[in-house]
Amino acid sequence: MTDLYDGGATTALDDFIDDDATYFRTRAAWHRARASVATDSPTRNLHQKFATLYEARSLS
Repeated sequence: MTDLYDGGATTALDDFIDDDATYFRTRAAWHRARASVATDSPTRNLHQKFATLYEARSLS
């Protein structure tokens, strides 16, 4: 797991996101960023999978 926690940064973003596609793209980007700083493979893989899921959801 990563030792970093950005303390609810996504909560503040949620207040400014007015459509689902933007929300899902934002979440995908957040998970990609978390994957890039993950210190172990399982955590990195999990974040990458969530990023892929959110990105696909943003297209529907």
